[in-house]
Amino acid sequence: MTYWFYRTMAILPLSLKYAIAGVFVFFVKHIIRYRRSTVDSNLAKAFPDESLRWRQNIRSKFYRQFVDTAMETFHGWRISESELRERMTLSGWEALAVESSGELPPGIILTAHHANWEWLMQRASLEVAAPLDAVYKPLHDKGADRFALETRGRWGGTLVTMKAAPRHVLKHRRHPRVLALLADQSPGKRESVHWTTFMNQPTGFFMGPATLAKLTGHPVYFARSFRTQQGRYHVTLELLFDDPANITEADIVERYVRCVEETIKAQPESYLWSNRRWKRSPPDTAN
Repeated sequence: MTYWFYRTMAILPLSLKYAIAGVFVFFVKHIIRYRRSTVDSNLAKAFPDESLRWRQNIRSKFYRQFVDTAMETFHGWRISESELRERMTLSGWEALAVESSGELPPGIILTAHHANWEWLMQRASLEVAAPLDAVYKPLHDKGADRFALETRGRWGGTLVTMKAAPRHVLKHRRHPRVLALLADQSPGKRESVHWTTFMNQPTGFFMGPATLAKLTGHPVYFARSFRTQQGRYHVTLELLFDDPANITEADIVERYVRCVEETIKAQPESYLWSNRRWKRSPPDTAN
């Protein structure tokens, strides 16, 4: 049922989707109050020095962008290559283009739940020369997961679950590939965690991306994504580490965290504030 609802939404023109979003955002924010307490709590923790009015303004902008992004995600199922290139422009991605020798440069792209990460995975598939592997967490709803897999893999990208990622990387380690990860999700209980201060809060980040960087030796990049207007985005690719072999995993994660923090502070309304990011507390270091 979910899959076919998403497919129905996908075939609507984007202009109509935005019109629906304009009505639906009122219900999400005021009637359903979708994770309203989580959004308010997250903003208060992240920006304790800002006024209540400022945080309420960011909350309103967030909900509008949240619903817009959902509609754009539906649209990703049918968006053409030319429209995607027009709506999401890139800079700094030459490093992952075909080299003069004809070789395909490998790399690890780290990004965050900021702006439109769904379109970013599709857009990256069109831009990088080597095959793109996007690491993801399977959705609980099978219909939604099926739709997401079809949409994200439209332009040749391979979807790899987090659990299967290490084995997948080892299997293809002798062939140039680009690995893309949303690395700002809350780590699982069984995952290796790096604890740091993120947006004024003690926050755990899973070490998986850094482990994969050390395992492959591929250059590590950060994809910094901003919304320029409704349905328009610009993504800059920044080199974090050219050779991670001599860099500690903690330093790789720490550098990534600082990039995410800078991005959020520059455009706070575009972050996924409905995510229960601070549901885990750091281990007791007193013992």
